[in-house]
Amino acid sequence: MFGLFILSCGTTHLMAAWTVYYPSYWTEGVIKTVNAIISIITAVMIIPLMPKLLALPSIRKAYQEIDVLNQKLKTQVQELISENSRRKVAESQLQGSNMLLNAIIEGTTDAIFLKDLEGRYLLANKATLGAIGKSIEEVIGKEDREVFPSSSAKIINQVDSSVLESGKTLLVEERLETASGESIWLANKSPYRDEDGKIIGLIGISRNITDIKKSEEDKANLEMRLQHAEKMEAIGTLAGGIAHDFNNILGVIFGYTAMAMDNAPEKSELASDLEKVLEAANRAKELVKQILAFSRQTAIERIPMQLQSLVKETLKMLRSSLPTTIEIRDNIDSRCGVVLVDPTQVHQILMNLATNANHAMEKSGGVLTVELKRFDNVSRDHPAEIYLEPGEYVELVVTDTGSGIGPDVIDKIFDPYFTTKDFGKGTGMGLSIIHGIINSYGGCITVESRLGKGSSFHVFFPVIDQNALPVDKEDEDIPMGKGRVLFIDDEELLANLGQEMLTRLGYTVTVRHNSLEALNTFQNNPADFDVVITDQTMPGMTGADLARRMLQIRPDIPIILCTGYSNLIDEVSAKSFGIKEFAMKPLTKNGIAQLLRKVLVG
Repeated sequence: MFGLFILSCGTTHLMAAWTVYYPSYWTEGVIKTVNAIISIITAVMIIPLMPKLLALPSIRKAYQEIDVLNQKLKTQVQELISENSRRKVAESQLQGSNMLLNAIIEGTTDAIFLKDLEGRYLLANKATLGAIGKSIEEVIGKEDREVFPSSSAKIINQVDSSVLESGKTLLVEERLETASGESIWLANKSPYRDEDGKIIGLIGISRNITDIKKSEEDKANLEMRLQHAEKMEAIGTLAGGIAHDFNNILGVIFGYTAMAMDNAPEKSELASDLEKVLEAANRAKELVKQILAFSRQTAIERIPMQLQSLVKETLKMLRSSLPTTIEIRDNIDSRCGVVLVDPTQVHQILMNLATNANHAMEKSGGVLTVELKRFDNVSRDHPAEIYLEPGEYVELVVTDTGSGIGPDVIDKIFDPYFTTKDFGKGTGMGLSIIHGIINSYGGCITVESRLGKGSSFHVFFPVIDQNALPVDKEDEDIPMGKGRVLFIDDEELLANLGQEMLTRLGYTVTVRHNSLEALNTFQNNPADFDVVITDQTMPGMTGADLARRMLQIRPDIPIILCTGYSNLIDEVSAKSFGIKEFAMKPLTKNGIAQLLRKVLVG
């Protein structure tokens, strides 16, 4: 309509111009009438639209605002796209971190676990499952009492409770029963907290340190063994010096007592007293041998013997050394057979077992019973489990009424360095040494024990032929002789004793008090002597060196080397360069007479 209105207006103006040149007023009037009608109609139609037309500037503004909002929306969309990209990168990194963390947790040999406040497992890595010996399904959601033995669960729960109650991290050692047996774990346990710091569980990392602890124990044992070896070396040096001096003193006691007995009327009170002196001297002689054996300074010498007298003598010593709260009882069968043993080792065995019995009864006293009897292994009528070849044995039984040995340690008591005694009361070597000695004899040792009742040790020695017993040469007639003896000892008392004793035996004696003087005498007149008897330990030159020099001068001269103790020479090395006999001090009158007869007569 608006277009029609514009058209009519244009037509009217055109007609007005046309009328100027070509007057046609009727036609102009019609056109203007039509134009007026169209104008009225257009006006009627436009008037209602005027408010909308007037609002057209606000719409443009709205379009402008919409455009601004669109730009902001585009910016936000770009930011969201960027944030989404960053989130994807973060998620990827987080996933990688989780995979790395999981690989570390599952790949480590340390046990890593997480528990809630009730002690139920929420997480357990492979090392934890391997130690427990169960699957993940058998552990997750379970408590320690459901996956560990009760003793181990109790230990774990005590530590866990301390961590949760204190709120602090604890580093402790836990000795647990695991799938591989008893093991020691170093556990680092910490409280597990939520975002507000509230404790909601426990997290732990445990490392199996069993091998480390064993290495530490082995190192400690090695250090103890080294200390023990150093101590034994020091004891050996001290014992050697004591033995040398003590044997010299005993030599004087033996010699002069024997000569005094020669002058004493038979069966007189004086003769009886002198016999007691000799008995005491013999006991002292054996004591020196035991000291040297203890310090490993004498060679093992097995001889055929019956154990009855040795056991009785040892019990006499024990009665004076054990407290009065311990009663000693003995039951010794006189019909026991002959055994091939080193007397000093047997003494060591009995003393060690008695000492252990003493420790077991030291708090409340008790009874120590020592039995010696014959045992026939053919019948195997014996309560203890034994491992012996069929045959006859002498059985030594040492029984106490002490504290007893627990079943958890009884299988370890013969292990080297194993001991249940307090520090400083034992090295743990005694029973191990006994075990080794008895095995070397072809026998065995067993033990029976009950806690609170006492223990009984059974020692078995193989019996040998009765005819193997040596003849007691001390009971034989002392052989007289003749010959020229060069006697050398730096101890003047012993030198004078040797001269007097040998003179009584029928020999011609030349005495010298030092090695150089003796060598000079021998060099000047080597043919004046039939035999040389020399001490080993002398100032200036040892007896062994003196013997070598003399043998260079006269290779056929018989030499007897005597020593109370020497770590420089033994019988084998002495005889290897020409010495005829090697004798341990103290020498008895009969002993020296037998040696001279042997080297001079054969």
